[in-house]
Amino acid sequence: MINLAHSAGAFLKRNNEYLLMLRAADRKFLPNTWSNVGGGMESHECENPQAACLREIKEETGIDAGEIRNLALRYIIVRQRGSCVGHTYVYFGETDAEPSVTTDEGTVHWIPESELLNRTLSVTFRAMLEHYLNTPDPAHVIAGCAENDGGKCRMVWAKLEDFEGATS
Repeated sequence: MINLAHSAGAFLKRNNEYLLMLRAADRKFLPNTWSNVGGGMESHECENPQAACLREIKEETGIDAGEIRNLALRYIIVRQRGSCVGHTYVYFGETDAEPSVTTDEGTVHWIPESELLNRTLSVTFRAMLEHYLNTPDPAHVIAGCAENDGGKCRMVWAKLEDFEGATS
């Protein structure tokens, strides 16, 4: 049996820095790993990942939706971990606000863009950030599917496009 897990989060930019969370050492999944601000979606949020993203931002940073500009869904990451298929909705946006809350999830830090890939990241977020930084495409949501390539994670990227009316 396959179970589904949905999560949503954001990479918020300020000048040339991105707000990332260093996950706490006692976290069950990916401790001491850098990540976006975000987390699991609640069942009533499954049809609105942006609402889940904004809730997570508020909970983990104290930053309100009104303090965020140009928040847009840029990536959907799909991966399997055991019997669980995860969908992660990744937003990018901008803010001038400073985080004002603390959480047991981890600590948030502004990281210069030039240092993003020098951090310990999950393999899927590393691949996504490499793609985002090297292939900017603000016109499309990009879907990334994680594949096992001889024991290493390989991401397969595709633009999500409306195909209605297209011929086969």
